[in-house]
Amino acid sequence: MRNFRSYTILNAKAATGAGNSILVEDFRHIVLALDTATSANLTIKVQGSIYEDAPNFGAAQTAANQWDYIAIKDLEDGAAIEGDTGVAMSGSDDHRMFEVNVNGLKWLTVNVTARSAGSVTVIARLFND
Repeated sequence: MRNFRSYTILNAKAATGAGNSILVEDFRHIVLALDTATSANLTIKVQGSIYEDAPNFGAAQTAANQWDYIAIKDLEDGAAIEGDTGVAMSGSDDHRMFEVNVNGLKWLTVNVTARSAGSVTVIARLFND
């Protein structure tokens, strides 16, 4: 049996900002399920950190608040999505799934940026082989 956990990072979030931070250091794989509603027009970006304590993902990157945007892979077609670019939704709702490369990361979250409409829910499933 695989060792796994599921976490809700964003729950119908209808504003910009970071979601719940999750501790990922004990897991090798993460799959994110993203669901949007009410004609979502927003961008989500995955953020990660190797910092000992959870950083403030909503604040600027500094030596004392270390984090960066993380690339993800779309499980539909295998396309890589750059961390700085993120996933842009433009007025149509969707359900999508992504793999996150968490090698060496300690903390992870998802941040909503550039939102003008709609909401987003992101569930993370963490597991080992």
